[in-house]
This record gives sequence, C-alpha cells and structure tokens, in this order.
Amino acid sequence: LTAYVMMDKNKMLIKMKELTFEELFRQTHNCLEWKDLQKIKNENAKFKLFNMKNNMIESDEAVRKEFENAEPSFQLLWTPEIIGKTKTIKNALVVMIGISEYIDNKTWSNLPNVKKKDVKNFRQLFEQELNYEFVCNKKFKMEKEDVEEYLTNVKDSHKLHKNKKKYDALIMIISGHGDEGDVLVTSEGDKISVDEIQASFGCRQMKAFKDYPKILIIDVCRGNVNPQEPCSRIKGKNENQQNNSHNGYGFLVIWSTTKGYQVNDSAFFSESMRSTIVSNYKSGCFLHQMLQEIKRDVTKKTGGAYYCVESQDTTAYDIIFQQRKSTFCIGNM
Repeated sequence: LTAYVMMDKNKMLIKMKELTFEELFRQTHNCLEWKDLQKIKNENAKFKLFNMKNNMIESDEAVRKEFENAEPSFQLLWTPEIIGKTKTIKNALVVMIGISEYIDNKTWSNLPNVKKKDVKNFRQLFEQELNYEFVCNKKFKMEKEDVEEYLTNVKDSHKLHKNKKKYDALIMIISGHGDEGDVLVTSEGDKISVDEIQASFGCRQMKAFKDYPKILIIDVCRGNVNPQEPCSRIKGKNENQQNNSHNGYGFLVIWSTTKGYQVNDSAFFSESMRSTIVSNYKSGCFLHQMLQEIKRDVTKKTGGAYYCVESQDTTAYDIIFQQRKSTFCIGNM
C-alpha cells in the first residue's frame, strides 16, 4: 500500500500498513523534516491533508476512496493555530472595476489583459471557486462619470446602505491605468482617487458594514518609476513622468505595487492571487499568510520587476475565506 504525499514541492513516497486516516497521518508525520517540526513549535502551525483536487482528507472513507486511483496522492498544507480574533468570510459581495480601453493611446495605451485575464482570474476565484456574488462592468471603456454611476448603481441595486442582503464582507477590485497620487485613470484620461472610492465604502457612508471586512485589491500604476525595461504594456502613462492615507476601520488594502512605481499588463498579480487562494483557503489559511505567499510568488515569476505587492491593514482580526454553500444565478452590472 504505497502513496505519495506532496510536502511543499517535494514528492514523498509513503508505505501504509492499513487504509485508515490515522495511518496516513502517522506516515506523513514521519516524513516531516527538522524545519517542519520547528515550524510546529515556533509558529503554532499544524498541517492538514488534502487530495490533489484540494478536498480535505479527514476520514478512513476518504483515504480508501483515494486509493482507488492508480497512483494515490495527497498533499500537506500548513495552517496556523487560531489564537487571536478571526472573521470568516462566507457571503461577500465582490465588485470589480476593469478599464482596458482608452481614447488617447499616445498617452494611455489599451490594456487587453485587464479584460482577457484579470477579470477572468478574479471571476474564477471569487465567483466560481468561492461562490461569492461577483459583479463587474460589462463595457471596458469607462469614463469618470461611468465609473461613478456604476458604483452608485451597485450600492443601490445590492441595497448596501442597510445591507439587506446580509453580506459579511465587501471586496472591491480595481484594474486599469493609474498614476501618481494613487488614482484610477478612466478612459478619457480623467482620474478618480482610490482613497475616495475607499471612503465611499467607509464606516460613515456604510454604517451597516462597520464591523465587516472591506478588502480593496488594486492593480494600477502608482507613479512612473520603471523598475525594469518594459516587456509588455504598463498600467501608467506612455511617458516619463501625497502620500494618501487610508482612513476607516476594517479595511485591508492590497496594492500590486508600491507608491511611485509602474506595473505592467501581464496579469501575474491576478493569476497569483487566484492560484494561491484556491490552493490554500480550504485549509483555513489566513489571508495575511496567503498574501505573503502571493508576494513571494509574484517576485519569483517577475524577478522583482513591475510588481511589489503591498498591503495596508486597519482590521483587528485575521481573515479566512470560506466557500458559500447556497447557489443562484448571478449577472453582471
């Protein structure tokens, strides 16, 4: 009775005496290295076992079912011991603004991967995997008034001011051109402050969400410093070219790069967020931990060029994603 266990990126062969979860756990534990034992001791970490489809293994029946395959394989995922306060997101509203078409292409080039890849990656993560309600603009050419109208319609149609649909989190995704001062550049070249978008979902404007997580994921340029020669379109001006504070309790703001720098139209950021969260959320991994892995993954894939993931946090708890159980048809705005 042999099987394989993936530990980090190592494929370990184990031999089992019987097809029970206890035996699988014991044989997996025997494969742990000294650094793993130190992790358990120093980081209050523990591991859980999954099959290669990311389904948790926690019973004898699940073990026996996996052994029906020609090559039984499992994977070990680390999860922390929950000590402090946590909030589990089960029913989030995810709102995405994606702008890929610009009028003046001499100044602002079109960003085809916003439409082709970024929206697809975030939709796969939040709508298809986590089963959250996901709305995104249908037209990817949006002027400033269009963005403002879109956000107003989202708030009204989803009854956010009183949270009548009982969402337990708000997730806002912004992808397009940006510029110095932390702004989103709209299709005609006008600008909207990201701080203003954030403030419109803050505690004063959205009292019903005061105690719920509000996550902003922002993939735009924050200036014109070019960390490396461009290999694809950048999400900023086609020429060389305030520190905004993020007020309001309960916000986790995730930027694809640091202030003053450009990012490109490669979709590495959205792809890394999708793959990392899908691979780890079922084990109860905290979002903060997954962000660290996203940072490492993006840096490795890009060699440190264009992306330097940064987060700003005013929450007082760790965030856990959980797949929403109920299903119903969801349309776009």
